Amino acid sequence: MKFQENQHFSHKHILNALKLDIGEEIDCNACENPITDPLHGCNSCHYYLHDECLNTPRSLQHICHPSHPLTLLPNPTYSSRSFSCNACGSEGNAFSFSCAHCEFDLHIHCAKLPVKILIDKHPHELNLLFNSPYKDENVVFVCDECHGTANRDNWVYYCSHCDFGTHSNCATGNVTRKEEASSSHTRKEYLMESTARKVEEIEAYNKAQEKLMAATLQAKLEAQGRRAALDLIDSGSPRKYYYY
Repeated sequence: MKFQENQHFSHKHILNALKLDIGEEIDCNACENPITDPLHGCNSCHYYLHDECLNTPRSLQHICHPSHPLTLLPNPTYSSRSFSCNACGSEGNAFSFSCAHCEFDLHIHCAKLPVKILIDKHPHELNLLFNSPYKDENVVFVCDECHGTANRDNWVYYCSHCDFGTHSNCATGNVTRKEEASSSHTRKEYLMESTARKVEEIEAYNKAQEKLMAATLQAKLEAQGRRAALDLIDSGSPRKYYYY
């Protein structure tokens, strides 16, 4: 069903207002997230946009990058035809807010993240941080939602009172199909590493227990040997005690 038409800078054809058929699944060509109504699209090119993405401003001044405005690009300009989002760290192949001068890029949904958020799994408000909350570079941020790790310069939501934090996408649910697969792989890696660490800890504990048992047994044997030697001496001649 068609409604109003819209000419968008990202596509050469008119984009028509559309409604999804029951059970139909398509991804937005702007944010790469699954589309729900309302949307505009070009059926002949299989090009579709959320209405929210359709109305995204062409430029943005973001607090995380105050030195330059960010320009909305319909496609990455890098030779790889992709970009790495400075917020969530994942790859993007579609729309981005970009600063060509600094090679700074954001997914459009990352650029719109709220500075504070409440989620079901935590009673306190989480603050958006533009890098790791930990000053010690050896401390790794682990998401309390998916248990995956985050790079030090990735954006995270964090409660300093409880030391509770999540990836930005885990808190908001803004996860593309590609990112979801990557996140699942990250979770598997984390679980494998965690299991390996536990196995190592158990093995180290068992070795320590074996050493302790061996030392205890050796001490008992030495004590028995001393008692046996004393008994042998006592059997040959009576012990002499001196009283003062």
